[in-house]
Amino acid sequence: MAGRKKEALVQFHKKSILDTAEKLFSEKGIRQTTMDDIAKAADYSKSTLYVYFKSKDEIYEHIIYSHMCRLKESMEECTRENLDFEQCYFRICAKLSQLYEQYPLYFPSILGNIPVDDQSLADSEILHLIYDVGEEINDCITEIFRQGIREGILSPDINILPSAFTLWAALGSLIPMANEKECYLKKRMNMDKSEFLQHSFRMLLQSLKGGC
Repeated sequence: MAGRKKEALVQFHKKSILDTAEKLFSEKGIRQTTMDDIAKAADYSKSTLYVYFKSKDEIYEHIIYSHMCRLKESMEECTRENLDFEQCYFRICAKLSQLYEQYPLYFPSILGNIPVDDQSLADSEILHLIYDVGEEINDCITEIFRQGIREGILSPDINILPSAFTLWAALGSLIPMANEKECYLKKRMNMDKSEFLQHSFRMLLQSLKGGC
């Protein structure tokens, strides 16, 4: 019982620090936020922060991990709800668009590079967790692709892993670009960002149906 109470207290303090850091990162920027800032805003001593986190980078990595876990859960809902391939595809596109709208600061890291060398993973528990949940997200995407093959939407000859990776990279670039160039899209194409993204999502889907 005492052990459970201690662990609950640890998790409470970690969450309090992470919530405070995430708020400060959004307000001041990641580079501009210091451990002193986080300690003061969270009402902890700086030494207490270091009991729970080794550095500001580790705090940031924990925030990224929490967002990746929520993204994975959203993707798993497609399977639980028995959605078909196209429904899953557009659900993922919508979720990533929403993710950017809510957390533009973290979006590049959530969809970006994860260290895969053994030394990095051995030296950092949180990087190992990030890597593992990243692989689980990849597994979700590849399973959705296999579902598309079973439904006859995708060619059985499609090279699943490279195609899934290419789609992920395309969405990771497309969504920020649409948000950053919204005024240009309206002026040049007479489309708002939502209309442009829906057009682009459909175009990517058509390229997948062509059997990449």
